[in-house]
Formats: sequence, C-alpha cells, structure tokens
Amino acid sequence: MAQPTAVVVAVSEMAVVRALELVGNRLMGGNGRSGRGTLQRMVAWDRHSLFRVTGEKADKLLSGVWEAPAQLGVPEELLQVLDTYVRLLLASGHSLHRPDLVKVLSQMPQQAILPWEATGAPTELAAP
Repeated sequence: MAQPTAVVVAVSEMAVVRALELVGNRLMGGNGRSGRGTLQRMVAWDRHSLFRVTGEKADKLLSGVWEAPAQLGVPEELLQVLDTYVRLLLASGHSLHRPDLVKVLSQMPQQAILPWEATGAPTELAAP
C-alpha cells in the first residue's frame, strides 16, 4: 500500500472536516435546549464526539455531505473511503486525527488521483 499524496490527504481532511461540521450542526439543531450550551462551546466538527451515531441516524446526518466534493471532482472511490471513515468516527465518538486518516487512505487498494493532479490536467483552477 502506497502513501497518499499530500494533496489527497489535504483534500480528504478538508472534506471530512466539512462533513463532520455539517453533522455537528445537525446534531445541535436536533438536540433540546438543555444540551445546546455544551454543544455551542465546541467546534462544530467535533460535536459528534458527545454522541454515538449509527444506522439510519448516521444516514440522515450524512445526507448530502459529499455533494460538494463530488461536484469538484473528488473520485467516488475516495468519497466512499471517507464516508466509511466518518461513519466510524460517528459510531465511536472519536475525533478526527490526521495520522488515522492517512493510515486509512494508505490502505486504499489503488491510490486516489485527483483530477487536478492527473497528467495533462490544466494547471489553472476552473471556476465552479
């Protein structure tokens, strides 16, 4: 298994942070007033650490969180790995740690190649 490139790690980390941020905001919205104080003092992407979320609730919380990365060209195989990783974080209540993410990415059967890293890809960024 090969080490992921720095760009793949950075893009993956940002996608996971954004997914966890959306989940954290959704958890706060679905929580009663009594628990909001603690949740408001936490960064949104770490709010899930107070819960253990699995199954249908995880499906509901993760609805649509991968749409933006997919639209920007992040490969489906990579998004599936990131989705599995985020679901593990939700189920365990663990926070995101870059070394764990790198380990997960390095176990992919084939390393992800982002569109802008591909040979012959335009070097300028396209407007979304």
